[in-house]
Amino acid sequence: MTKQSNKEQINNIQISPSSLKQKIDNCEDIFILDVRTKMEHESWRMSFNGYRDSVLVPIDTLSSPNALEKIPKDKQVVTLCSHGIRSFMAAKYLSQLGYNVRSLEGGLTAWNNVYDIAYIPVLGSLSSIINIWQLRRVSKGCMGYLVASKIDKDAIVIDPTCDMNGPIQKIVEDNNLHITKIFETHMHADHISGGSKLALTYGAKVYVSSLEGYDVNGNNENNQVVNEIKNESKIHLFESVSLKVIHTPGHTNGSLCFELEIEDNVPEDRKYDNDGQISDGKIDRSAYLFTGDTIFTNGIGRPDLHNKVEEFANNLYDTYQEKILKFPKHAVVLPCHFNSSFEHEKPVYDTLDSIINNVSLLSKEKEEFLRTVINAIPSQQPANYKKIIEINKKMTPCDNFKHSDLEAGPNACGINN
Repeated sequence: MTKQSNKEQINNIQISPSSLKQKIDNCEDIFILDVRTKMEHESWRMSFNGYRDSVLVPIDTLSSPNALEKIPKDKQVVTLCSHGIRSFMAAKYLSQLGYNVRSLEGGLTAWNNVYDIAYIPVLGSLSSIINIWQLRRVSKGCMGYLVASKIDKDAIVIDPTCDMNGPIQKIVEDNNLHITKIFETHMHADHISGGSKLALTYGAKVYVSSLEGYDVNGNNENNQVVNEIKNESKIHLFESVSLKVIHTPGHTNGSLCFELEIEDNVPEDRKYDNDGQISDGKIDRSAYLFTGDTIFTNGIGRPDLHNKVEEFANNLYDTYQEKILKFPKHAVVLPCHFNSSFEHEKPVYDTLDSIINNVSLLSKEKEEFLRTVINAIPSQQPANYKKIIEINKKMTPCDNFKHSDLEAGPNACGINN
């Protein structure tokens, strides 16, 4: 057998992560088979759109009659493991038995770099001025945002991950945008930031919390413009829109939330009410709040990743009571993590009122809040989080690292309700 035919054999039995996502997006009837161990499966599962979990058959049990009975011959089977090695072996074996089978190329580590894009509906006065897209890393629950002016086509990005350049580029090209600013809500622990890489690609300025301890001078050789921002700072974005900075400690000491704010000089012909009607000069200030890891749609940020769990849990409680819960109940919360399965093109957001009703921790008295949060902290921490924090602190462009291995593993930055 020639080297070329070996390569062809490998290609014929593999499927790329992007191709698998397209099949799932198209609702194709496929059967996803996890051949890892039970412990690996319980720790990190594949979940996206209609596939909320995969069937588990560890590779060392694959040849048993009971195992084979679980695998249909009338569907395309896709095997997966951590890096694509065991799943390739399983796919070869099943192919010999007559199954229509493919192995997920690169395994879950490669699936970690697959993104989905959803559009955030914008209401009120902002609807005539901006577009918001949510970019979601489907395997880890990471979410970033691209906010763009409908008028001058300037755009900003909030909380980019390393491989977000691809989906960002698609939005930029499809809408003729130019990215001018990049914002980080905090120093991430579960993934390497894509902010520096993105800034170098588009010539954009980077904005980070002045209280997180970033080494803002660490990359002067890249001519990177880094601005430290603090509580109550206001950064003009584009026509009539600013980003207001709110210091929200708890998940980290310097965590920030960002509120989109309409400036007082909004043109008269763009003053709308919530129904899109001209509002007799009254500006509707519908609140859009980017919350990082401070608060999610169905949980809260964990306070233990900097070895000061009691202090940070106290800070988190004060942040909710003194800042987050002071926002209008109709405020739209846009977090940078989600701990459930994404649905294709369906955005993840909620109103503050709905979150208060669904997340009981927000209504607890301080003593009970602290006790409940500390007891509910997940035993599993983000993989390599200390190394990731150190990389993010230095603001080194993420393509200097083999980040896929560093970031492997499930979302572990939140506490469920």
